[in-house]
Amino acid sequence: MLAAREAHEAEKAAWEMLEAELEDVKSRAARDAERLKLEGREEFLKSSEFDTLLGKKAGGFFKNGFLGCVAQWRANGYSEDEHPALFLNVQQAIAEMPDEEDAQEEGEDEEEEEGAVGSEATPPSSPLP
Repeated sequence: MLAAREAHEAEKAAWEMLEAELEDVKSRAARDAERLKLEGREEFLKSSEFDTLLGKKAGGFFKNGFLGCVAQWRANGYSEDEHPALFLNVQQAIAEMPDEEDAQEEGEDEEEEEGAVGSEATPPSSPLP
């Protein structure tokens, strides 16, 4: 009977050690999972896939918000005949937007003009040896 009791206590102690080890492994796994999750999130935020999804979501919010505003104006008696607002036509507004290339060319032309005026007033400084 004494031997059975000692065997039972030894088994109980072994079981408690296994439970403690299991808890330790679980906590390490949870820490590692959290670390990997954060690393994965940072990589995703830097990816082009995130940029694409963000652009789609932003476009959806703009479209729904814009159309909601137009619907509210019309529901509250806004008269487009009396007060034409060309910005309410999204397709027309997009068509009238300047292309990025045109905007860049205009910016370069302005820089060249400013550079020409500035170069006449002060000569460029020579680089130090």
